[in-house]
Amino acid sequence: MNCRILNCDDLNELKDDKLIIYGAGQYGNFLYSLLEVKGLAENIVCFAVSDGSDNPSTFCGKPVECIGRIEGKLQDSIVILALGERAFQEVFGNLQNCALKEIYRINGQVIQDIRKELIAGYKKLPLQQNKIVLSSYDGMGYRCNCKYIAERLLQDKAPVELAWLVSDNSICDIPDGISKVVINSPQFYKEVLTAKVYITNTVHLLYEHKREGQYFINTWHGYGPFKLSEGDVNKDAESRERYTRSNGASDLFITASSFYTGIYRRSFYYQGEVLECGAPRNDVFFQANDCGKKVREKYGIAQGKGIVLYAPTFRSMSGDDFERYDLDWEHILGTMRQRFGKEYVVVYKLHHYMYQLVLEKGLYKDAVEATFYPDIQELLAAADIVITDYSSLMWDFSLQRRPVFLYQSDEDAYTNERGFYVPVSEWPYPKAHSQEELMEQILCFDEGRYITELDAFLTKYGSCDDGHASEKVAERILKVIDES
Repeated sequence: MNCRILNCDDLNELKDDKLIIYGAGQYGNFLYSLLEVKGLAENIVCFAVSDGSDNPSTFCGKPVECIGRIEGKLQDSIVILALGERAFQEVFGNLQNCALKEIYRINGQVIQDIRKELIAGYKKLPLQQNKIVLSSYDGMGYRCNCKYIAERLLQDKAPVELAWLVSDNSICDIPDGISKVVINSPQFYKEVLTAKVYITNTVHLLYEHKREGQYFINTWHGYGPFKLSEGDVNKDAESRERYTRSNGASDLFITASSFYTGIYRRSFYYQGEVLECGAPRNDVFFQANDCGKKVREKYGIAQGKGIVLYAPTFRSMSGDDFERYDLDWEHILGTMRQRFGKEYVVVYKLHHYMYQLVLEKGLYKDAVEATFYPDIQELLAAADIVITDYSSLMWDFSLQRRPVFLYQSDEDAYTNERGFYVPVSEWPYPKAHSQEELMEQILCFDEGRYITELDAFLTKYGSCDDGHASEKVAERILKVIDES
């Protein structure tokens, strides 16, 4: 029995045949989507699987049947094996003794061809004028600016359809009212290519396939005159050309700092419109919220204790980074108790680039590990004090006029490696290069002086946050939709 590789052009020859797809997984999903685009979805009899107990009863709206129950249908249908290499070998061997009309298979190369076919097919569909696709950090989950824009649209009961891009189906924090779409699934291509509005906080996925009439919004994810952005770090011609193409797909950039408008122009090579309205994620600092209660309940933190959030940025993304986070919290908390007159608990959250390295729990004794807490903004709203190093979250947190301390044991090395827009010496936050210096800064912390210097800093670099950013962005989105 021969098993041919299915060429996408072969589908035209199968328009009069019944089809059984063996495999109810990613390959089967792609194949079904292509058949749907080609108008052949009705030809599908079912999806076949080896063990029905491990699979749902339906897949892509079609029944899922155990192969042993449908052997009589195989001789009247074309069977297409939508399986990975290992599963294919096993299944094909088991089908050798079955009476089959004809059998095909698809592999990784065919999937690449199917992707191209799907993109071409979905670009022919009309745009759905009220559909909005959102993505945060390329599918990490429900967080950052896009979350708070979605929350505003849901709160206002806006007449829109929301879809959220996730890296995989295990992400389960997407609320009701927003559909979840896995990146690189067939549904991902369809949602992105038929949405009127697409919002992200990084670079738009599929930006090279942007259609006429689509409106792309970039909220970005950091503000203030701190670490150099990508375009100011990578200045070669190839990088410039890539940034120009990717950021040029945006129709609107959102910023919480007027200083960053210039960064968008110079470092991002972006010439379009910038809306200086504040960061939607920072609205939470200007309104009543239950973040403190939520965080305390999750981690069992007593109401009377203060929260110190330690949130350093990444370095080389290797195990050596942990050497830079060498704080003795027992002594630091004792110093805080002496200065501020209350007990504190440490909550630490490492940068998301460090996720794969945070395998050992209990990096610090008697501290709360919150690296995988989904929304840093909620932790910032719950915290009384933040200790960081070079992360722009210091800008966000200090909007609450609460103390920020900087522990920068590797300032010279980090400056040489990454660089800053404004020298660290001009930042308004107390700085330390050693634990002893950090404790000194805590002991001599002058709140009045800190607030004065902080306000001057935020004014100089153009803080746009006023608690209404989500509202302003939602209004712009609805205006774009209404004008369609």
